Amino acid sequence: MGLLFAERIIVNETKKMEHEMYPPQQVRDSRITARDYCRPVPALHGDLSCREVLTLLRQQPLIPCMVVCEEGSKPAGLIMRDTFYRKLTGRFAAEIYYSRSVDLFADMDALMIDINTAPHTIIELALKRPEALFYDCVILTEHGKLSGVITVQDLMIMSGELQSDAEKQRTLTIQGNYTHVHEMEVSLQEVTVAAKETLDECHRMNEWTRNGRTKLDEVGQSYTKVVENMHEQQQQVTKLIDDVDSISSLTKGITELADKSGLLAINASIEAAHAGEHGRGFQIVAAEVRMLASQTRKFAEDITNLLGNISRLATETGELTILGVAEIHASAAYVSEGGKLFGELEQAVRHVENTGASVHRLAENTAKQAADVKKELGSGLS
Repeated sequence: MGLLFAERIIVNETKKMEHEMYPPQQVRDSRITARDYCRPVPALHGDLSCREVLTLLRQQPLIPCMVVCEEGSKPAGLIMRDTFYRKLTGRFAAEIYYSRSVDLFADMDALMIDINTAPHTIIELALKRPEALFYDCVILTEHGKLSGVITVQDLMIMSGELQSDAEKQRTLTIQGNYTHVHEMEVSLQEVTVAAKETLDECHRMNEWTRNGRTKLDEVGQSYTKVVENMHEQQQQVTKLIDDVDSISSLTKGITELADKSGLLAINASIEAAHAGEHGRGFQIVAAEVRMLASQTRKFAEDITNLLGNISRLATETGELTILGVAEIHASAAYVSEGGKLFGELEQAVRHVENTGASVHRLAENTAKQAADVKKELGSGLS
């Protein structure tokens, strides 16, 4: 997850860097307005004579033009000083034009722009005028009323200010981008190191997982071998119980023979007693046989008791073996489940390892790109 989270950080930082380096087109002249360059000029009625306007122009030699207005100071036309002088300096101009109204010389199609219009728009509209009107003033209005005019010289100065401001903005943007790219480069280097460490940890985890799975497989094989040995032991115990039963049968037969021998020895003693002196030797033999039969019976009883203990112990051993086999089977199931879990863990580690390798490559490539961009930004600042 951490890798997946690191990969998302690289993509977001790259998009942010691209957005800051290549911002959408926007107006950067918010600190420069046409109001700063607006020049006040006289507003005239269109019925004034040319002589009266000429007199006004001579009284105010610094104004570049006058504006013909309608009722409510609404601009209607423009009278440029130089154009007006040029038309009234002809040989018969005084006799022809002095008494006529000034709106005869007014440009009723002069460019009129609201004073709050963006400066770069004003400059663009002024440059689109016909060449004959290129040096005419631009009439500035506010709420439909005359605010003043702006000259071509003012437009050039304003254009220079806009270019200077744009250059400052560009420098600030490059500096900001340079700082951001540097910080991004450092972050990407940290991400690269972290991704490399994660990749190394994944390699180690993968190795541990393989070793653990190998050990579990060995334990499972050992359990299988133990189960086989215990099954064999159970079979041997069963055979031992059968052999004990067989020996018990033989012991029972020995006891019966001992009883018969003892009975025969008693009968022989009786017969020897009837024979008197002639049967004394036989009586001694009969006594020995009777004593031997008694001892044989006692040995047979001891053997029977011993075989009973052996049979009981063998039975208990068989029962414990069965329980042990059941427990080993249960443990073998846990071992098998552990092997499956190790297999799933190995797959998960392999997936994380592949993801970590991708993040590492992505971080390295992005850091290299950030370094290249930083180099280009640095050359732009120099």
